[in-house]
Amino acid sequence: MTTSTERLAAPAGYTADFTAADLDGRWRSPALAEVFPGIWGIDDFWLRAPFWGIHFNSYKDGEAEGRLFELIIMGTFTLAGASTATPGARDANFSRVKVALCLHDQGLVAAADEAGAGDGNWTLGEWQDVTFGGFTAIDLPGIDACPLEYDLLGLTRSGAADGSGDLLWFGQRHHDELGGICDRRAPGLLPYAVTRVVGDPPRVGHGADFGPTDWTHLTSTTRSAKLGGQA
Repeated sequence: MTTSTERLAAPAGYTADFTAADLDGRWRSPALAEVFPGIWGIDDFWLRAPFWGIHFNSYKDGEAEGRLFELIIMGTFTLAGASTATPGARDANFSRVKVALCLHDQGLVAAADEAGAGDGNWTLGEWQDVTFGGFTAIDLPGIDACPLEYDLLGLTRSGAADGSGDLLWFGQRHHDELGGICDRRAPGLLPYAVTRVVGDPPRVGHGADFGPTDWTHLTSTTRSAKLGGQA
């Protein structure tokens, strides 16, 4: 992960001229992106103001063969004013009220057991609630450490009447001397975007058929071990 003041290249052609209603729907990565050095991922967002959710799949490689983990975060979001630091982008605040995690790498399972993440008893391919405590080994804070993300958004409109081809850019995730996105506003936009899902979602990696209804069901039927185990 980037821990210095290094900045990622910003995209072009985005605007801050949009409302929460303009973002309504599902947005998914059209291709794998290297989200941190040596770590690849697929973002799958659901936005329906005031609610939001993400299903994220992570890999060791750019071919989506070596799975690491997948996670779901849900909460509410609000749009703020135009960014003063990134012209053409817009500040946005995303609250975090639920965090669920599934590990697909045996090394991560061992690390989660040792760290006492979740209930401290992990099984490969099984979901756990980590809303409180998170899992620091993958830089996933719980809501106790990060109740709100100070994000940044930019929208690229394709011009299609149904919005197909629209791109949504989120803020950078790296850490610098001021902290991360839980501590300060994202300093710029990521160099990769998610595309509006109209019809069939992009068939990249895992999770294309695991949509917002599934995420909501999963997060509503798991409970933090720190609050007494399964619901």
